[in-house]
Amino acid sequence: MKKIKTVFNIFSIILLVILIFWLTQINYKELSFKENSSAYLGVLSSSMMSLALQMIKGGIKEKKK
Repeated sequence: MKKIKTVFNIFSIILLVILIFWLTQINYKELSFKENSSAYLGVLSSSMMSLALQMIKGGIKEKKK
């Protein structure tokens, strides 16, 4: 169980770093989707993956109890 928690925590940290990278790629002077489409998609995908990892980790905890 500790190995699984460690793996999920490592993936969460990696996704957080990727999320911060994509947040720095957004052009805040021009917030249109056309200008920042790849940055918006990067932020959306990395945040959704980190949310999914946290939900899976919570489901594993409940299943073990």
